[in-house]
Amino acid sequence: MQLLLSLLIMFVLHVHPTLSGRYLLPEYRALLSIKSSITHDPQSALSTWNASTSHCTWSGITCHPSRRRVTILDLSDLRLSGTLSPDLAHLRFLSNLSVASNQLSGAIPVELSSLFALRVLNLSDNRFNGIFPSQLSLLKNLQVLDLYDNDMTGDLPLAVTQMPNLRHLHLGRNFFSGGIPSQYGQWEFLEYLAVSGNMLQGPIPQEIGNLTNLRELYIGQYTNMYEGGIPSEIGNLLELVIFEARDCNLSGEIPPEIGNLVSLKSLDLSYNVFTGEIPESIGDMPELEELRLWENNFTGIIPQRLGKNGKLQLLYLSWNKLTGTLPPDMCFGNRLETLNTEENLLVGPIPDSLGRCESLSEIRMEHNFLNGSMPRDLFGLPNLTHVTLQNNRLTGKFPISSRNNSKLFTLDISDNKIHGELPSWIWRLPNLKALNLSHNCLETLDVNLNSPNTSRSSLSTLDLHSNQLQGQLSTLPLEFGVSSTLPPSAYTRLPATSVFLSRNKFDGSIPTSLCNNADLRALDLSHNHLTGTIPQCLIEKSTRLTVMDLGGNNLIGVIPDSFPDNCNLQALLMNGNRLEGELPKSLAKCNTTLEVLDVSNNHIQDTFPCYLKNIYTLRVLILRSNQFYGSINCLGANSTWSNLQILDLASNHFVGKFPIRYFSSWKAMIETENKTGDPEDIGANLYDGYQMTVRVTLKDQELELEKVLTIYTSLDLSCNSFDGHIPAEIGEFKALYALNLSHNAFTGKIPQALGKLSQLESLDLSSNKLIGEIPLQLADGLIFLSTLNLSFNQLVGKIPQIKQFTTFTESSFEGNIRLCDFPMKEKCIHEELGPSPPPSEEPHSYSGNSIDWDFLSAELGFVFGFGIYIGPLIFWKRWRKRYYKHVDDIVFKMFPRAYIRIENHRRRAHRNQGRQARRNQGRRD
Repeated sequence: MQLLLSLLIMFVLHVHPTLSGRYLLPEYRALLSIKSSITHDPQSALSTWNASTSHCTWSGITCHPSRRRVTILDLSDLRLSGTLSPDLAHLRFLSNLSVASNQLSGAIPVELSSLFALRVLNLSDNRFNGIFPSQLSLLKNLQVLDLYDNDMTGDLPLAVTQMPNLRHLHLGRNFFSGGIPSQYGQWEFLEYLAVSGNMLQGPIPQEIGNLTNLRELYIGQYTNMYEGGIPSEIGNLLELVIFEARDCNLSGEIPPEIGNLVSLKSLDLSYNVFTGEIPESIGDMPELEELRLWENNFTGIIPQRLGKNGKLQLLYLSWNKLTGTLPPDMCFGNRLETLNTEENLLVGPIPDSLGRCESLSEIRMEHNFLNGSMPRDLFGLPNLTHVTLQNNRLTGKFPISSRNNSKLFTLDISDNKIHGELPSWIWRLPNLKALNLSHNCLETLDVNLNSPNTSRSSLSTLDLHSNQLQGQLSTLPLEFGVSSTLPPSAYTRLPATSVFLSRNKFDGSIPTSLCNNADLRALDLSHNHLTGTIPQCLIEKSTRLTVMDLGGNNLIGVIPDSFPDNCNLQALLMNGNRLEGELPKSLAKCNTTLEVLDVSNNHIQDTFPCYLKNIYTLRVLILRSNQFYGSINCLGANSTWSNLQILDLASNHFVGKFPIRYFSSWKAMIETENKTGDPEDIGANLYDGYQMTVRVTLKDQELELEKVLTIYTSLDLSCNSFDGHIPAEIGEFKALYALNLSHNAFTGKIPQALGKLSQLESLDLSSNKLIGEIPLQLADGLIFLSTLNLSFNQLVGKIPQIKQFTTFTESSFEGNIRLCDFPMKEKCIHEELGPSPPPSEEPHSYSGNSIDWDFLSAELGFVFGFGIYIGPLIFWKRWRKRYYKHVDDIVFKMFPRAYIRIENHRRRAHRNQGRQARRNQGRRD
């Protein structure tokens, strides 16, 4: 025996150059060398490693009881940093080496290949890098190799296929590339194989089906991007218990052979691109407990026997294209905990059996076409915590619930057709935090809503908007707190954080009880029939309140000027009421948070709110349809407003020139970079769950935009008394979508610079005093323009006949009597006479009915002098037309408005004559 041992040692020294020529270190010296390679030991885990004691007593060391040789070295989960010393090779009797869950780095030492006794090698959850050492193929006795969560690179190692006794191989979450080698199907004893979370490509080899002892197979996760689907040979793995292939680009149909996996408990094929139907055989798997198939393109019906085995616990089928009805026996055996089927095309009722499934904790079936009424006892299930059934076609009334120990935390049945009464039992649920019943047909409130048992709900989000609820708001228990089922000593107030009651028929005044919710974050009472004044205490709550929407009611009085110093308000909407007085100057205290301010359609009488100029967060400012007056001359060049996207001052009494010296700071209207990618919503930082609505005027229509994208910008100054030239600087607003300057007193020419507004979709310059020709740059640059109104100005010349301008009708240009060509009926004269001579210097512009007598003296002398030659005018048709056209031009310059009325009368008479002629022709026919 001694001779054989000597020969073995000589053989090792010969085949391992790493040991050849070196003396074998004593084990304690090898361990001290290992300690010296550790650069950081935050827990002092190796403090016992010193030569004064036996190394078999050191922490992490296990020695053979009789031979006193190290057999186990376990340094797991000690947060060690450094490298792994090659002197590990001197621990010749080591059978178990684990340094998992540390921060060790560097290459895996090839010297480990000399540890012939090694059975377990666990290097997982570290930072080892480089390629896998091929020399480790000499570890013929290795049974467990775990390299999970490191930085290994190169192809999946083939060396591991030469370890015949492997039972557990984990190579997941590294940076291995290439494909899964077909040789990975040759292990005889392998029970666990994981290559998930790498950078693998190519097909799944059919040889995987040779691993007949395999119990767990993990090949998925998003960094793997395979080609093709699952080989049918997967059906050979009769011992397989867990099969995970999620999010790895697998495609095609699931092979029907998967039904052969009689031992399978968990199947995860989610986040792939599978098509076709879910094999009916999956519903017959006798041991199936967890099925995850969400985020695919499955069609057809759900296997109707699914759950019949009595063991189903988790079912995830969301985000597919499944049709048909829900299986009736999903909770057979009463073990089903999670049921997720949202975003499919499912129809039919919710099975009544789910109302008796006491194991259920989560139901998510939103965005389908489910109909019928909800199971009677569904909301009384003892373990149910989350129910989301929104956006279906459910009907009927609320089911009755008598259970007081409910665990229900979230209930969302919005966007259905639930009608009748809002029951009081909802307020008795002790753990309910989020309730969304919006977009239904609820009509009445339970008379017991304000009873002592419902006055202290633990709700934090209440959303009842878009129903038909009526009555006074004070009927609702809006002073939320903990459930009254708790003893008085346990009462800790849990006030509401959001209340959404808009678009109902609530009347009466705003209850001051809302002010008792100290943590109220979002309040939307818009579009009801509320009356009275705005409670001052509500304004004072802006220290916490981020959203306040009171628009579309009948509120009167002034907005209380009591915004606090630490105002946290981000959106304030009070449009569509009968508010009066001045805009509160204390709004300036919201200078670090306010994004949206809409007070349109009220009776506010004030000058322009100059104190808002330093609110750099402002994105939307709508003062439309009030009685604001005076000039705007307070916005200096240092005004920020770099985020301003919507400015609407329409239908007020502003006068004077619109200042341009601060335009350069409006970067949101100027910059178009990063606007075409993934759009960000205005108010992205607003309170979660609030659907902000901004009312804007676009393309002659008032629109309510529920989501205002950052790429949407508009400037509306219409229906005021702004004068002077249109600032050419507006042409720098390249992100502008809508520009309305109509019904003012702007003069001069249309700036050519407006042609640079490449994103513009709507342009309205009508009813001003603009002169000159329509710039060709306007037609050439506004390629997205769909609405144009230049009517009722003093524009002249040929209408451009390129791009979008060829799509507009006569109404876009009417009231400009000297415009010609399509779509106007008048043809331009130069078409008959040929090219006109070069134009002379432009005459002075005219404002209103004022007359330039210097101009008229020359023109009248020419015209009437030329009229002496009456003969040519009588006998030469072309001269006659030109003569009368010139006279018309002079009359227009002298009396433009009178001339427009005469011309319109002439056109109506001409149209009437045409109609009468057609009628007479019809009679003759």
